[in-house]
Amino acid sequence: MTDPATGLQDEINKRLTLNLLIQGSAQHAFLTSHHLIRDELNALDPDLLLLYDQLALAGFVQYWRGEAVLFFGRSDRFWKRVERGRHPFSENPLLARHGRALARAAHARGRARCREKRVSRIPFVFSLQFLSRVFRTLAKEERHKPALVELARHTTNFVWGISPDRLDASLTRAVRFGNPRMPTTFRGRMLQNSAVGYGGVLCVDGALRVVAKAWLWPILSHELVKGTAELICLHGLNRLGDAMYRVVTEAADRIEYEPWMLPVGAEFWRRLLPLFPRDRTIAESLMHLARLPARSLQTVMLAVMEDPDWAQELLAAAP
Repeated sequence: MTDPATGLQDEINKRLTLNLLIQGSAQHAFLTSHHLIRDELNALDPDLLLLYDQLALAGFVQYWRGEAVLFFGRSDRFWKRVERGRHPFSENPLLARHGRALARAAHARGRARCREKRVSRIPFVFSLQFLSRVFRTLAKEERHKPALVELARHTTNFVWGISPDRLDASLTRAVRFGNPRMPTTFRGRMLQNSAVGYGGVLCVDGALRVVAKAWLWPILSHELVKGTAELICLHGLNRLGDAMYRVVTEAADRIEYEPWMLPVGAEFWRRLLPLFPRDRTIAESLMHLARLPARSLQTVMLAVMEDPDWAQELLAAAP
């Protein structure tokens, strides 16, 4: 008989791992999706593609630069603590064993791309440059909002196969919607109040829809993918009773975890994508992972890091 406490921790670990996949896929879209529509962007404004490249890269490396470090602390220090226990991710095998290595790999990748894209890594200059590009992008997008919203829906449909009719997207400064869970910590409240994008799943007229609101196009693409991946991963929670569901999501779905999940998730997603079977869509592969029992999911995820060939076999053997 399974110990109830062990079963609960397994489900919390599963949700944390699914959250890593959700955040990772969204961050991957944030960094790359504008290249899928380079011709359309050039037709709207030839400056947008480079601006999106630089904004997305700066948004990625901010976790190791500028105000984010002052507010949250250093990434390497955070992930070093997970190896000692007494840490929110210490019971999750994937994050406990490989979180620090994934964070370092993500940092190295971002650092190398900064040189290519002319993004400064000097803290004060980085912040000024970032803000300048945000305001330039806001000004350029103002004239093209309807077209950009349609392009965001189109790219999400193209990659994930979700019908555009199920995607509600808008470029706006008023990004909050629904009834988000109120954070219980000061950092969580600060993050929620300073959000420049929100994405998720809402029930509208009896049907589940993906809703995304954001200041800028790369963030809108990010939020649409996050909502789409969340919709898919809900299939991994539908077997839990209401009480268990509340306990699991309250433990795992914390906004304070996002600054650590996003860069690590992006690096993990980059390694996972080539292992998905080519005869299935990304959505089908993620659906399979979401439906796996908690410990089976951890086995596949650890194999991605420790034995990619075996992970590919496990993914290919899925029904």
